[in-house]
Amino acid sequence: MNLAASILGSTAVEKLKLTRSTPVLEVGSDKLTRGQLARVECYNFLAARNLSAILAELGVRNLRQVYDEIPPSALALPHMGVVSLAVLGAAFEAKGIGGATPLESYVLKHARDGNNKQAQIVTFYTLKHREQAEVAKERKEKRRRKSQRRDQAQQLRVERFEERTTP
Repeated sequence: MNLAASILGSTAVEKLKLTRSTPVLEVGSDKLTRGQLARVECYNFLAARNLSAILAELGVRNLRQVYDEIPPSALALPHMGVVSLAVLGAAFEAKGIGGATPLESYVLKHARDGNNKQAQIVTFYTLKHREQAEVAKERKEKRRRKSQRRDQAQQLRVERFEERTTP
């Protein structure tokens, strides 16, 4: 890109040059710029920033660790959508991890059930939906138990009160 400082201004040109060279996706020691992601036809840089933040929270060392050790189900988190997962696939491709179809091989690698058999592959949306349903079920059960304990405690208080007040 030809940046004309006389037209754009030197400050704007410097910021644009800095933006071009600054990593947009940082996964531990691996850093990818906009240009590196664009070479593998990945242009969603906001999703790349979201992915960087999520993987930083998980404390991963690099993209190879994500590919080898972190299953897709562990990435079914808030702010992690299918576009962010696609960016992860593009990052694998940019780093040469996972062969010709890195995202598919990543999912297949982690798609094993308890008996080490190939499990059914589902979309990331379905995976996230299942995770959210489990959390909702857990929350509902917790509220039910809390209500039950509260009702039992109230019943005990009523019984004690009636025992004290009856002659």
